[in-house]
Amino acid sequence: MKMSRRAALATALLAAGSWLMPGRRFPVGDVQATTGSGETVVVIGAGMAGLSAARRLTANGYRVIVVEARDRPGGRMWTDYSLGTAVDLGAAWIHGDSSSNPLMKMVAKYGLSTTATEWDEAWLFDIGYGEIEDESYDAIWRRSESIIERLYEAQSTASSKRSVADALAPILKGLSGDPIVKRGIQWFLSSQIEVEYATNFDQLALKHWDMDEKFGGDDVIVSGGFQKIVEPLSDGLDIRYGHVVEKVSFDGSGAKVTTSQGVIEADRVVVTLPLGVLQQERVQFEPQLPEAKRSSIGRLEMGVMNKIALRFSKRFWPEDAHRLGLLNSSTENLTEYFPLTPHSGQPVIVGLTRGRHAKSIEKANKEEAVQQALSDLRFMFGSAVPYKAVDSVVTGWYSDEFSSGAYSSIPPGGSFSDYRTLAKPLDGKVFFAGEATHATYPGTLHGAYLSGERAAKEIMKQTGGTDAGTEDADSNR
Repeated sequence: MKMSRRAALATALLAAGSWLMPGRRFPVGDVQATTGSGETVVVIGAGMAGLSAARRLTANGYRVIVVEARDRPGGRMWTDYSLGTAVDLGAAWIHGDSSSNPLMKMVAKYGLSTTATEWDEAWLFDIGYGEIEDESYDAIWRRSESIIERLYEAQSTASSKRSVADALAPILKGLSGDPIVKRGIQWFLSSQIEVEYATNFDQLALKHWDMDEKFGGDDVIVSGGFQKIVEPLSDGLDIRYGHVVEKVSFDGSGAKVTTSQGVIEADRVVVTLPLGVLQQERVQFEPQLPEAKRSSIGRLEMGVMNKIALRFSKRFWPEDAHRLGLLNSSTENLTEYFPLTPHSGQPVIVGLTRGRHAKSIEKANKEEAVQQALSDLRFMFGSAVPYKAVDSVVTGWYSDEFSSGAYSSIPPGGSFSDYRTLAKPLDGKVFFAGEATHATYPGTLHGAYLSGERAAKEIMKQTGGTDAGTEDADSNR
């Protein structure tokens, strides 16, 4: 069975059964520039891909200006400390802690520590029954394994237009036996597939689901949050905050980036705008993007994942629980809960929502989202759950104009070639990076990092530069 980004989950369980401010220049830090071409490169976006490209180019002697619409670096990496501990409200895991993962190289370089998520340390509760007993767990995992095997078998002959929902519908309709086990199977499949890809079954192409690759090892959380990586990555770079990009113009002589704070001229540009922003066409390209690139942007899916983070006065859940799930007759409004106790020791729980449900909580007010999460927890732990949380944070990535979602996936009608098309440079002047331009590791932070290095190397190859190097870049299949 091919392993996904959350392969640790399947392996363990199935085996068991608009902000404006002046720009500023950071201190030089450890960016050691070599003699380069003397060219100026504007990098659009200070997320992982933008920081990666900027550091590689700076280290090789290019004058790099990073323009960032937000008032902070990191993009979809956003560590919040308002709940008394680090909570990553965007990207949260390093998927695969093997030494070959470039993010783990940063962890080692910056002297950071991580803790693994034990996916099999899951406590499930049924909305009408209560805590699930061991024999029900065994049946849930065993039958879920069988269904996933059937999905893999169906992949080999699936057309690009067939969705995971199309394949699952007759299987789920035919489920029989214990109603609790049936609800558990639905929860497991939604967790394993929909929550992983931040979208719904009908928005995932069966042919391409789980065909992206991963690094080996555990899925780990960085102690102190991803801000501990963002800070040293941004150190030494010329990052100009509050610069909302409006237009990218280019011709044979160079490029211009028009922002809310003026025009910046450059020799080349690296675009790391999220797929969702490209789909909204908020940035004008002159000349316009080629038809093939526009078509690929339109064919890919920008998934949505929102988080509901709750701090309590004390822990009321099992100390060693890494996941909490509530089984219901429908998974449409499923929220998967992750206590941070195993990672920080703090009484904080983070709920993950995906797809249509994630979008829906943005239409409600924060208190409604919090109360729904508290209601779920009361079904699990009863009166031990207080009426109110001490504090809470609810994200809204879909309505965020600088992200318009979480990360990419392939819907019916799309393919991995769309990632490659999106990654192609234009006339040797405009280059593209971001997780949605990396066909090997799309939807991941390490994919974003490697795409930034790839774009930087494309510029160096174009200009005849010599690569002084930082981390090894990966191919883009």
